[in-house]
Amino acid sequence: MTQSRTVARRVLPTSPFQRTETPTPTTAGYRVGARITHDRYGLGRIVAVDEGFIFVKFSDGAARQFPAGVRGLIQL
Repeated sequence: MTQSRTVARRVLPTSPFQRTETPTPTTAGYRVGARITHDRYGLGRIVAVDEGFIFVKFSDGAARQFPAGVRGLIQL
């Protein structure tokens, strides 16, 4: 069995199937101290926001980091 790798395909300028670029996920909507909820981990509070990650401390004392654009993380 061979492994496939993801390769960005080139877009021909004359192609009728123009692709749109997907925007990179951002953490702009999150702020330190905000309460959040996660589908799996429950309630928590944001302790730090980086350009690409959100750091959250949950009510059970566990601290976790999530990449920008993660699903299931809702700010209250």
